[in-house]
Amino acid sequence: MEINIDINETIIPTSTMKTGDSVKDMFECCIQADVPALPYRDQDGLIQGFVSLKRVMGKDCLPNYLVELAGILHNDMNCTTQAMEKIHKLFTRPVDDYVEKPFHFVASDTILIRAVALMEQHNTSFLFVADCADEVDKSHCDYKGIITRLSVAKKMLKIEKLT
Repeated sequence: MEINIDINETIIPTSTMKTGDSVKDMFECCIQADVPALPYRDQDGLIQGFVSLKRVMGKDCLPNYLVELAGILHNDMNCTTQAMEKIHKLFTRPVDDYVEKPFHFVASDTILIRAVALMEQHNTSFLFVADCADEVDKSHCDYKGIITRLSVAKKMLKIEKLT
């Protein structure tokens, strides 16, 4: 019995964000697909980066001093005044303010071990999957979805059960 070791079964289909989409739209799409990030398309529809929950939450949800003091913070802190107003303001912001580069793609026929190695190399927990006609110009690609460490781990457990 031949075991399929490529990433095809680990791909999680997602939508993409585009210029003008709101942070709330991005949160809803990430939560629906259970993924940490989404590709970002510019006005021409080309993928030019990505937006992540980590970036949004790290940039606008916490002041730097709270991040630095995270280890000594207590649950009874009262520093969340006007939280509802802050959340509403954040959710109405455009995702354009949070676009990150570089972004990393792998082809849909990539094998699992290479995908894991690339995640390690780029210090990320996810990779976008796209089949590109041109290896240099990755903006014109057929976007398939995202793979995460968790989706790869699920595939590895499935392989183990088959052996």
